[in-house]
Amino acid sequence: MRKITLFLMVLCISMLAMAQSKYAKVPLQAIPALAIKNQQVAAQPGNPVVNSKSVMETTIGDSQYDMQTNASICPRHTVYPDGTMAGVWTRGFASAGRGSGYNYYDGSAWGAVPAARIENERTGWPSYAQLGASGEIVVAHLDNGLKISTRATKGQGTWVETTLLGPTGATDLSWPRIATNGATHNNIHLLATSYELFQGLNYALFYYRSLDGGATWDKSAVILPQITSADYDGFNGDEYSWGTPHGDTIYFAVSGPWIDTFIMKSNDNGENWTKIPVLSNANKKIATGITDLPPFKGSDGSVAVEMDKTGIIHLAFGIGGGYMAASTKYIFINQNGLVYWNTTMPMIKDSLVLDTLDAHKQLLGYVSDGPNPGDTIVGAPNYKVSLSSFPQISVDAFNNKYFLWSSVAPGNPSPDMFNYRHLNGRAWFAGKSSKTNIVDLNSDFIYIFMEFAYPSMAKEIRNGNLSVIYQTSGQPGSNIASTTIPVHDVNIDNRVIPVSAFWPTAIGDNQGSNGNQVSQNYPNPAQNHTSFRLTLASPCQVNIRVANITGIPVNEINEGVLTAGNHDVTLDVSQLAAGIYFYTVTMGSEKITRKMIIR
Repeated sequence: MRKITLFLMVLCISMLAMAQSKYAKVPLQAIPALAIKNQQVAAQPGNPVVNSKSVMETTIGDSQYDMQTNASICPRHTVYPDGTMAGVWTRGFASAGRGSGYNYYDGSAWGAVPAARIENERTGWPSYAQLGASGEIVVAHLDNGLKISTRATKGQGTWVETTLLGPTGATDLSWPRIATNGATHNNIHLLATSYELFQGLNYALFYYRSLDGGATWDKSAVILPQITSADYDGFNGDEYSWGTPHGDTIYFAVSGPWIDTFIMKSNDNGENWTKIPVLSNANKKIATGITDLPPFKGSDGSVAVEMDKTGIIHLAFGIGGGYMAASTKYIFINQNGLVYWNTTMPMIKDSLVLDTLDAHKQLLGYVSDGPNPGDTIVGAPNYKVSLSSFPQISVDAFNNKYFLWSSVAPGNPSPDMFNYRHLNGRAWFAGKSSKTNIVDLNSDFIYIFMEFAYPSMAKEIRNGNLSVIYQTSGQPGSNIASTTIPVHDVNIDNRVIPVSAFWPTAIGDNQGSNGNQVSQNYPNPAQNHTSFRLTLASPCQVNIRVANITGIPVNEINEGVLTAGNHDVTLDVSQLAAGIYFYTVTMGSEKITRKMIIR
């Protein structure tokens, strides 16, 4: 029986590789499935490689504990309407206790890099949200239970700490995720797993709810319908993610190598729940006596979910899978592909063939070798996920959708022959039939030999800018995830990314006959300022005229002679009355006109 099983495993692995031959691949690797929460920074000499820094980033924290998640990213970064920001991360050093690092942006600058955790004891995996009208909450796991830290005013004051334990027989809650809603953000919704077998689940996924800012919990350790031991063998750490609440509509996604991918949605603030299936996993329940299973495809456990302004829910997850040998479950790492799905689509086919996903507009990201010799994927270290993973989704006020993730980049490997990860992204602008091209946000030479992992993007998009925090290092990989990686210092950085980074520059309906291009303005409708990108095929004289709906000019700008390439133009429209306007860009002998709305 064992020889037959091993033959099937080799055959299936070969088939997986053949199915993805047009995409970059690294040797298929597997690790044990169950996550472990009590890892420590190894007491060994650190790697002398240090970070370089671009003017585009601000360092807000540091750490040697360099694994911020097993799969999905906690909600760790918030941008507030008043322009302030906050971010948290797991901070730890071999010489100091692990805990939650925290930093705050007061509207003009981030605070100093913190020298200590915020808690009074060892914690990990912090999750952050607004609490109350102007306060904040951080929830992290302890060696037994969860540590809840709150304060009434964000960015200042003393943290008030409480401990939340699980039910009898499963007091050790782990890998928390929180979301808050209500008129004053006083409703707390919390997900966490047991760290032991509970009611037939290894681990169980619990839902908690507080309607009074955490003073009491009216729903405690609830195992929701259709995620019980009748449905699954268990859940793993970090295989779940909240989306932004819309009033009393709350929802979260669950996805992993040994479970289905699905969305749980409540329209009444957590009283009743509906399960929305996305991807079925035939190995979510293993029959008694089965000790070996051949390789199969599935999710890698990294999942993000977000609802847009029309009620459509968007979801992304990395491709993984696994197999079982001698009763031990394993998960595949460094598979290729980041999958996209929304609630207008049928369920995803479990074959997860990249060409098929691409044909159905369900392939969000992937890794391919570059066009030049040396632009290849030499190797990818163990982050427990796909080559393209850690997805993030945000939706702006105009219903434009933005996607970010961390992806292995071809070329320029490290001295230990690992390729570095870059931040990738793309947008799906409202009214467009397809997403923009994938943008490598670290393609500039200033980012060479730098690793970018664990992005956490704020849901609030302010002044046409995305804000994201992430882990950076000169060393690819995580020493916590793989002890073959040397201990090394990492930074937690913040970067503000203008949405113009995703404006299309390829041939399309914004291109003139001479190859010049003018994008649609953003934001649109506009109130104070709006911007657009023009792309010139060759140097030329550029003039811009803004006219009202009757054709009367209201503004004219002479840009002079501009060089070939991309140019971002910002218009001051604060003095214009609400209505429809047209901006005409004259580039040499060619004119392109676009409509914009002022509100």
